[in-house]
Amino acid sequence: MTPAEAISVAQMYLQWASSNIPNFEDWKNAKLSRPVAYYFPNGTRSAYEFTVLVNGKPDGFILVAAQRYMPPVLEFGKGEAPSRRLGRIGTARIKGFLRERHKLLYYGALSYSVELGNGKAMDIYGRQVPVPKTTKLALSPRQVASAWRAFDTDTGISDVGVLSTSTLTKVIPNVPVWTEDSYWTYTRGVGDLGGASTSYPNNVGPKADPWNIWDGCTPIAAAQIIAYHEHPEIYENGYYTQEYKEYMTSLVDILHHTMGTFDTKDKKGWTWWCGYPGSDACDGIESFASEYQRLKDQGIVSWSLKNNYDAQPTCTLGLCWEFGGYINEDDVIEEVNSYRPALLQLHNGGSAADGQGPYGDHSVVITGYVGNSNTVDYLVIHSGWDMYDHYLTWGNWGSHTHLVKIIPEKR
Repeated sequence: MTPAEAISVAQMYLQWASSNIPNFEDWKNAKLSRPVAYYFPNGTRSAYEFTVLVNGKPDGFILVAAQRYMPPVLEFGKGEAPSRRLGRIGTARIKGFLRERHKLLYYGALSYSVELGNGKAMDIYGRQVPVPKTTKLALSPRQVASAWRAFDTDTGISDVGVLSTSTLTKVIPNVPVWTEDSYWTYTRGVGDLGGASTSYPNNVGPKADPWNIWDGCTPIAAAQIIAYHEHPEIYENGYYTQEYKEYMTSLVDILHHTMGTFDTKDKKGWTWWCGYPGSDACDGIESFASEYQRLKDQGIVSWSLKNNYDAQPTCTLGLCWEFGGYINEDDVIEEVNSYRPALLQLHNGGSAADGQGPYGDHSVVITGYVGNSNTVDYLVIHSGWDMYDHYLTWGNWGSHTHLVKIIPEKR
């Protein structure tokens, strides 16, 4: 794919999204920035990023594939273009940072990073991470070919693949969103900081934690799902309220504890996949209610607790850490249609996957899908780095990517 071909794909997609995706109507007359190139670790170009400009101001981004074996549009959303965030963090943390000198990497869902050399990169959170030597995405050749046929037709918008005008968008409303670099932490400097001498559970809430400032993506993602089932009204009252800050930091801290999330010298906020012989993501979700009630009895938290939670991973024998997992479209459709946000554990997502130890990728929240009653073209997710819905093309992840269904059970 040349940059000129990528521009044509992005322009066509602007028109499709403005007519088919809720709240994207203002993209109809939008303009595109010049493309920003991303690369695979082997140096091959992987994608082109375009900032979407509405009335001359940034209003999201579109990530177009640079290779024909990938779907035409890999990701899009209303949030900040990843290259802008990487540039801002790179300028602050990398001596002599220049985009011309430091290659931007992308090798699967949310894997935006800056190449540092010697097999290392800086990810979207500013952490140094290993870079995989090889990557293999779980893309469907049938779906990829179908999507490209839609863009290759003379009329542009067609009834084939992802550009179908009969596309269904299903999103669970009012799922709370939370990010580690939230408004509270970095804008006002009063967020859930780390490195404190306080021990658990005295840190629960917005007080500084005894662990690293990075709480971990799995506790953060699971906290959003539990908050949806418990007290969505707190989120509806406003993201920037003091109560919302206190509630979400409390949930994250408790889940960090029950999941056994840990820090090492090189890896911060890591959680074992389900099935590990010790504390892991599923154990933490299922033991959350009893731990929360224990802290409520001690007066550490005060909000009511409505549910216990059952965690159901889509992995062989539930042993995700040993056998990996899988993700089926039917499972996503069933969970979203049942108004149950799900935990998506990405393999070859947020950072390098070496197949060893705790997951080295990224956990996000599935809140919806774009497709129809039988197929999914895009997942609608909370990515963990901004407050916007993010759209991720189906299969743009490693082969061990899986769901953890979180089922509320009334107490």
